Amino acid sequence: MKRYTSRATKLLAIAALICGAVVLIGIILAFAGIENIELPICLILMGGLLGIIFFSCFLAEKSRTLIMDTDRVIFPRGAEINGKIVFQKTVVRICDIGSVESKFHKGDKLISDDCFFYTLRLKDGTSVTVTLYAYGKEAEKEIWETIQSSIV
Repeated sequence: MKRYTSRATKLLAIAALICGAVVLIGIILAFAGIENIELPICLILMGGLLGIIFFSCFLAEKSRTLIMDTDRVIFPRGAEINGKIVFQKTVVRICDIGSVESKFHKGDKLISDDCFFYTLRLKDGTSVTVTLYAYGKEAEKEIWETIQSSIV
């Protein structure tokens, strides 16, 4: 079993830890009794508020883990099944995959970048469309090659 996490997960964890350190520094400065009390209050407030935002984003990204097993692939929420977005994890058994295809999507370079949409056509007629861009180019290639090679 192999797990793939988003590239943003690590950055959000680091940002949340930095915000936690800023709050801690603000608390230490407040108890140190410095004359300028506005600085520790500002550090505590800004570090706390940004820390809550970064930590909640970290938890959201952490839940987007893609899991590949020998007999199934568990896609995170946001996969498209027959054209409708599903907001829960999608489990696809590898033996149920009939064919696979990838479609290049040109991004606008402002909001979105170039990426591939991968469509898995199951033997029962269902199509599952996912993007693997968030996991990085190396992981995207590895995931797609593993799925393609396991189809009989």
